[in-house]
Amino acid sequence: MWKIRDFLTKPMEGKSVQYNIVRKFLMTAFSSIVLMILGILILSLLMSEGLNSDFLVRALGFDFFSPSYFIVLILIIIIGCLSSLVVTYIIGVPVGRSLKNQLQAIRDANEKLSRGKLEYRLNVKGYMELEEISEQFNRMAQRTEKQVESLQRLINENKELMEGAEEAASSEERRKIARELHDAISQQLFAISTTVSATSKMIDNKPEEAKKYFTVIEKMVSNAQQELRALIMHLRPVNLENHSLKDGIQKLLDELDLKHENITIHTDLNNIEGLTPGIENNVFRVTQEAISNILRHSKASSFSIKLFQKDKVLTLMIEDNGIGIESSDSKKSSYGMATMRERIEEMGGRFDVISFPNKGTRIEVRVPVGVQSIFKS
Repeated sequence: MWKIRDFLTKPMEGKSVQYNIVRKFLMTAFSSIVLMILGILILSLLMSEGLNSDFLVRALGFDFFSPSYFIVLILIIIIGCLSSLVVTYIIGVPVGRSLKNQLQAIRDANEKLSRGKLEYRLNVKGYMELEEISEQFNRMAQRTEKQVESLQRLINENKELMEGAEEAASSEERRKIARELHDAISQQLFAISTTVSATSKMIDNKPEEAKKYFTVIEKMVSNAQQELRALIMHLRPVNLENHSLKDGIQKLLDELDLKHENITIHTDLNNIEGLTPGIENNVFRVTQEAISNILRHSKASSFSIKLFQKDKVLTLMIEDNGIGIESSDSKKSSYGMATMRERIEEMGGRFDVISFPNKGTRIEVRVPVGVQSIFKS
């Protein structure tokens, strides 16, 4: 019985959706016609002249040849219609459910691919059109996976070239740091010098007011010191010195915690397996640049950093509670943001920045990793 039901409800593999739907419709119509024919044959047999009216009265409990036989006819028609509905439900519902499940599988596959799960493959059987979509999806996923592998291979093979390019660009970096020193530290030192000079003249005549200026001077010195430390962090070497990405970031944060007692750091770092040196160095450099921006521009009292891997995708999240990226700071931060974005996109990843004035800034980095073991150093 179940084999007959499967034959009626399951789609024929290699056939089109239109073919299978027409096939189910014809089966339903055929079943309805058969039931109606059986009802008519029974009615004709009962109404044949060879049967005795008394026999029918005894068998059925009423005179079939009276006008009430039309009631029997109507009942047979109703039974036939109900039987048709039952057959339609038995055949149609599994067909619709099967088609819905296969379409849902295609939708889920697209969602997984968009989230970076490049190794996922689709296996849809039953309808010719859906099988073709499944094959095309798998070919597209395979091409995408190979492209990401190629990008990561190039990053790994060109690591030395990238280091050489950074060395060649060091002069430009030094000029940039010189400008920042002039714009930030130099101006702050000049302001401190001016304030100290004015305060020294007020000590004898207005000692109480001079004390207030000493507090201002102390704060200005602290800000200048923090700015200088952030610039020093920005100038640190890029490589991890044989440390893993997690250990390198933790070491960086430990040093930061000792030097910046006025900022709270929350960490959630996990080991990431299968990273190439190129990916590790680039992600570490982005982390370093992001923390430097927090110290120099955000005026944050705390920030958090998370590092984890899910579905072969490395995720780095850095969030602070500072002033956000305002329009006045956009030019100052655009260069650093563009550099970080370029580093991540070169590895086939995504770099997103979410910021609102006085509500902090969040940086999200996602990079596909561990596609093939041959890309390990």
